Amino acid sequence: MEIKQLKSTNGFVIYDLPGADTYVGPTRLGAKLAPGNAEMLVRHQTYVFGLLEEQKSGATIGLKVDPDDTEAAVAAVAEEMLADFESQSFLTSPGLRLNRNSLEPVLRYDKRNSLTLADRDGVSFEEELLGLGAATAAALAVKPTNDWKVAIEGFNQVGLSVAREVERLGGHVERIATSKGCVTGQFDSSTLADAWMDSGVNCIEKLGAPGKPWDVWKADVDAIFVGSKPGAISGEGANGVATTPVIATSPAAISSKALAILRRNGAPAISDFLTGVGPALVWWASSEVDAEELRATTVNTVTHLLEEIDGHEDGAFMAACYKAEAFIESWQETRPFGRPLG
Repeated sequence: MEIKQLKSTNGFVIYDLPGADTYVGPTRLGAKLAPGNAEMLVRHQTYVFGLLEEQKSGATIGLKVDPDDTEAAVAAVAEEMLADFESQSFLTSPGLRLNRNSLEPVLRYDKRNSLTLADRDGVSFEEELLGLGAATAAALAVKPTNDWKVAIEGFNQVGLSVAREVERLGGHVERIATSKGCVTGQFDSSTLADAWMDSGVNCIEKLGAPGKPWDVWKADVDAIFVGSKPGAISGEGANGVATTPVIATSPAAISSKALAILRRNGAPAISDFLTGVGPALVWWASSEVDAEELRATTVNTVTHLLEEIDGHEDGAFMAACYKAEAFIESWQETRPFGRPLG
């Protein structure tokens, strides 16, 4: 992993693998950004490409400036890295404290399929695909025969997408948690959408009597989706869920200690870089391919990957790592140190 300091503004660029065809990852902004805090974000994307057998790499841009200096910093990086953006060798998207308007001087060069940005009833198509991949993985892990119930930690727009896809697969949401607390009930996706669109992370106050955020770690559901932050599920949380399948929906959401405990307890753990392949399947897809075809491709890809690694003695998470790493090692001199774990 290489870290280069920007010359035109205070900030840095992280490149995961040398010699990649394309580098992909978010641009983040904040005066206190540290490269070390973004390494697993970058590694997550590298492993997505590894599973898809593409010679591409994760990357990220960090702008270490105050929000008031956003315009000048974005303009500076747009000029400094112009050749990379014009050639499509570096593709980025809005991350922490940025949106598409503030990052427009960079994004104007991005020629990826814009369908990922399409609104799908309050969420983007990219968020829909993340939810679709996660729900598909959960259903394969649970193998439900009738109604099944799930919990969603770090409920957000991807969580809303998960809820919709779980419903399509015959399940329902029993519990959600945000940074403001946790609430239990039997929630349909329409109710969750209304609460989220109206109140964001405070939506739990509209859905019931909130408990503590860590109340989400209970084994009384069929699957738990994890996605609030890197390392969202700790060792303590892993002990709480017992043998319940855990499905990551954001980069490095499963901590290394949690993974060890889940493996010891025999709980399936599905990696974020496997559930998150959907967007990468769309970015370079033909503009003639419609959303339903891309949804089907996402389902088929996630299903094929999980079937390929099913039954591995080290569990689904590590088996996915091995598969991604086998491809990475086919075109890199050495495998990068460190797996996408919080």
